[in-house]
Amino acid sequence: MFDAESIALPDEGPLLGKGILQVLVVLLLVIGWIVGFNIMRTDPGIAWAVIAGSTLPAAIVGLLLSRLLRRIGRANLLIKDTPVPLGWSGTVTYVRPLRGGATMQSIEARLQCEEHVEKGKGKHHKEWRQVVVDEPLSVQSAPMLEQLRVTIPIRIPAAGPSSFQTDDNRIVWWVRLRLKMEGCPNTRSSFRLEVAPAVVSK
Repeated sequence: MFDAESIALPDEGPLLGKGILQVLVVLLLVIGWIVGFNIMRTDPGIAWAVIAGSTLPAAIVGLLLSRLLRRIGRANLLIKDTPVPLGWSGTVTYVRPLRGGATMQSIEARLQCEEHVEKGKGKHHKEWRQVVVDEPLSVQSAPMLEQLRVTIPIRIPAAGPSSFQTDDNRIVWWVRLRLKMEGCPNTRSSFRLEVAPAVVSK
């Protein structure tokens, strides 16, 4: 599946939808179970109804995720070398298994750079997240029966910031993809790129 000389970057998702769905169903599950067990002694009927009602959405999302992973497995992004410098131009390859009749209907890819800043502690804590680079990417897919393989040309802007992380400030580069599938739920992929400062020749 992978080229021997390539580095495989893992998919950081979200797998299903925009990701907020998974967060909401987990919160609902936790809150529902806490409330249910708190009222179990006073009203067992209502308690079990609350527990069941909070568990059902999580079970449905779990089944969708299980179906998704059975049909298209885990994705990887193949890159020849990492980190890459500012101003770098090259290609990466998106690979993913295809099983059980799953096929790709369409795919969109974007190069994004996010800046995340956190300030203060406790009630004075504030954070900002801003996309400072957002560019569409062209994709070149090769027809394959048991594997999705998409070549993506990328150029990192020379003037863009390099990857950076401290306790209260992060700059992260991403390759993000949105796939519309047939035979399984639609999905998204996110791959973190390490971008180094540009090399200055003397």
